[in-house]
Amino acid sequence: MGGIRVWITRLAGLRAVARPRAFDRTPEAERLRSALEMHDLGEKLYRQRMRREHPDADRREIDSLVRTWLTAPPPDTRLRLPSREHRGYAG
Repeated sequence: MGGIRVWITRLAGLRAVARPRAFDRTPEAERLRSALEMHDLGEKLYRQRMRREHPDADRREIDSLVRTWLTAPPPDTRLRLPSREHRGYAG
C-alpha cells in the first residue's frame, strides 16, 4: 500500500508542475489589480477629506459628494501655448 501512496503523491506533484495553477496571475491581471487598489485608496482618501471639510454632513451627504466627484468629467489639463492657440490644442 505504501508504494501506491508514494506513486500517487509523485503523480500529483507532476500534474501540479505540468499545468499552470488557477491562481497564477498574469502581469496584466496584476496591473489591473493595482489600478483597482489605487482607485479604492483614492476614493477612501477623498471620503476622508470630505468628512474633514464637512464635519456636520451625514453619511448620505458624504456619499453624494464622493459620487459627484467620481462621475465628474476630468479637468482639461492640456498644455496651452500662445503660439498654438490658433489650432486649439498643444499637440
